Amino acid sequence: MYSNKVGLIDIGSNTIRMVIYGIDSHFEIHEITNLKVAARLSQYLINDDHEQIVMADQGIQKLTETLASFNYAARAHEIEELIVFATAAIRQSANQETIIQRVLDETGIEIRILSEKEEASLGQYAISHSLPNRNMVTIDLGGGSCEITLSENKEIKHYHSFPFGVVSLKEKFFAGKEHNDAVAIEKTRRYLQKAFKSLSWLKKIEYPIVAVGGSARNIAQVHQRLQRYPIAGLHGYRLSEINLETTLDLFQTTNYQDMQDIDGLSSDRTDIIIPANLALIELYQVVDAPTLYISRQGLREGIITYYLNDHFDQPIDPEHIHVRSVAKLCRDFKVHPKVAEVRSKIAIDLYKQLTDLSQLNYSYAQQVELEMASYLYKCGQFISQEADSQTTFYLLSNMDLAGFSHRDRVRLALLSSYRNKSLLYQYCQPFVDWFSENDMKELQSLGGILKFSQALNDSKTSPIKKVKLEKKKKDYLLTLYHHGPVVAEQYRAERHSKHIARSLNGSLKLKYVDLDA
Repeated sequence: MYSNKVGLIDIGSNTIRMVIYGIDSHFEIHEITNLKVAARLSQYLINDDHEQIVMADQGIQKLTETLASFNYAARAHEIEELIVFATAAIRQSANQETIIQRVLDETGIEIRILSEKEEASLGQYAISHSLPNRNMVTIDLGGGSCEITLSENKEIKHYHSFPFGVVSLKEKFFAGKEHNDAVAIEKTRRYLQKAFKSLSWLKKIEYPIVAVGGSARNIAQVHQRLQRYPIAGLHGYRLSEINLETTLDLFQTTNYQDMQDIDGLSSDRTDIIIPANLALIELYQVVDAPTLYISRQGLREGIITYYLNDHFDQPIDPEHIHVRSVAKLCRDFKVHPKVAEVRSKIAIDLYKQLTDLSQLNYSYAQQVELEMASYLYKCGQFISQEADSQTTFYLLSNMDLAGFSHRDRVRLALLSSYRNKSLLYQYCQPFVDWFSENDMKELQSLGGILKFSQALNDSKTSPIKKVKLEKKKKDYLLTLYHHGPVVAEQYRAERHSKHIARSLNGSLKLKYVDLDA
């Protein structure tokens, strides 16, 4: 199944995690296993007799025990390569050479310590290959460090690594205090604000923020549960400053013993979630950001994506991530490529002719959206022919699709599952604030094009070779040029022509021209 299996061990300040990836023949990355230990290595950083920061022996022992366990699992999975890297906790340790040598002696594992620049660049590499945003500020909030980058056109322009993270902030301001101590919170706010404002290129840049890291994801997860978010997935989830204030207020007003009862909050982050929430809010204000996105793609994903592009001639292009996502879905859902190609050709042809006749407003983005939906149209039938529309909508709206915002993902699901107006509005009930009435009319018109295009290849023999839509006084004529019999197509087309007629300011007649006659 996999042409290659690669293991990554990420030695962070808060957690140590091993992910084993399988790479298939299409250069798609599949997560095989994901193991995590909340080691909190940064709490083992102490000052030695020379006032240098070193990792205490207990921390090194915790590290070697964890890596030995992970190494056993990696061998069991028969991986081809194991990449082991460390960030702030070991990078900040004056005894890092001792740590590396001891790990090598006791486990046989060689650790690579990433520089601040490498850490920022690899995190940005993952984001640029998974989100559509071109200009952004990213924050990777770890346990012992905080990487900030400014990117324009998906290229890093500035970066900075602060020597603080959620664990070190907790130890600096909340040691011996309640998790929601008001004085500690205010001191943390001022400290973070001063740190972020020290970066002149960050102030009032007004770019969206993309947040990476377990704590940021956890905050988003809590917010999703609070508002009963109607779809699954954290990647690309948006948070406003008010949303972040809402989660902060929840954490502040909840007794520590009750924190574990907060739906969505991980039990190993209850004592560090407030510093994380404060960091996002303060960055939001310094940047004057329009919104904040959550990315599930971070340092590990950046490393495996870079590994893939470096070893296999650049198969992942950041300019075409959404196309790659759709192509993968077509393979996973066993979409017939020739049938999808015919449907897509007809749909795009009809769309362009409708826009030429000023019945729809043309945009290239909309054409691309229609093309992707035409390939995925009723793709849920591989699970259920009877419930193909419902299954298609559920699958597409609840999958993390690289290159799509959550709203665009739902639009794709609505178009790909389109059957009729009533079902469209039924699917949209949980998304009343997402789409205007004009959006709904647009979706209905585009969905109608897809449904009619599907009807024109009902026999799956590709008989329709050309479609021509013309204005005839007050009415419209759609001529369908075909080879061979079109009995099935004619039956379906007559039934579903109303879906095209709705987009016209007049009635529609169909005409069939046999090219073999």
